[in-house]
Amino acid sequence: MTSQPAPRRQRGAALITAMVILLIMTIIGITAISTTALEQKMAVNMQETNRAFQAAESGLSKAINTPEAFNLYIDYQKDYDFGDGQEQSTAAVSTEFKGWTQPKRGSGYSAIHFTTAHFEAASEATTLTGASAAAYQGLYQITPKLE
Repeated sequence: MTSQPAPRRQRGAALITAMVILLIMTIIGITAISTTALEQKMAVNMQETNRAFQAAESGLSKAINTPEAFNLYIDYQKDYDFGDGQEQSTAAVSTEFKGWTQPKRGSGYSAIHFTTAHFEAASEATTLTGASAAAYQGLYQITPKLE
């Protein structure tokens, strides 16, 4: 029969090792939580910036589809509201007549009978959270020459 050796006195090495591992896991967990919170804030900011940009583009689109926006004598300015509730955004749109040019060669319009009016349109949009974006577009309108 073999005899078992007597158990030695344990000095707590396992407890200390477990506590160190637990501390490391806690630090990793806290870091992961703070990283996730930061990524969520970044995603919300990108979403709001995109919402503002889409509102600015929509403002330009509404102005292009409004005949009063292309007046040779009066600059056009209008505010448009988009969305509702927390997704509300506002676009301030303006168009300005910049001058006359000849139709582009090959456009099918004779430079003898037609001219083009050059307009510049600007749209600046903001959301309720303060995100903002701007969109600009140059436009030409073919018109008969006034003789």
